Amino acid sequence: MREFKDEEGRPWRVALTIGSVLRVRDMVSVDVVDEDGDRRQQPFDMADAGQIAQTFQVLRSQYAKIGEILYAILVKQIEDRKLTREEFLDGLRGDSLDAATKVLEQELVDFFPPRLRKMVGLLASKMDEVSSEMLTKAEASLAAATVESLAGQSGMPSGKPQESSASTPASGPSDSSSLLVTAA
Repeated sequence: MREFKDEEGRPWRVALTIGSVLRVRDMVSVDVVDEDGDRRQQPFDMADAGQIAQTFQVLRSQYAKIGEILYAILVKQIEDRKLTREEFLDGLRGDSLDAATKVLEQELVDFFPPRLRKMVGLLASKMDEVSSEMLTKAEASLAAATVESLAGQSGMPSGKPQESSASTPASGPSDSSSLLVTAA
């Protein structure tokens, strides 16, 4: 069992157990893409060892989903404090959300029996290395980018002057088109 504090300074004790995993599965769904490329909703079974890499991807990228997962795990504590779902979720952002995510990941690793725990912990560690390297590269690339290169990638006008009208075809019928005129 681990603890984090939300933005309001309220402490929350997170324990990933069979009961809390089943609550998450009953209360939280994730989008999955099937073999045909169709999206559908599926219950989030965070204890499925065969899908553990996808579970970590959700925990590292879908921050609103993390709030839903924490709500499902902590629902009894939330009710005991007479908070609404909204009030609990409003306490998650920035540093507190990061702390909650780390606690959740550590609990996930410790949830599994020893024969799987080492593998799950190693996967989490390797994912940390990969995401750290990717973030470093992305930050360096962004720091080196120019406004023009970023605007060009976004599809926004770059601020460069348009080509002269001499190179732009005139609007309206051309010399080679036929003009259809109808009488009123």
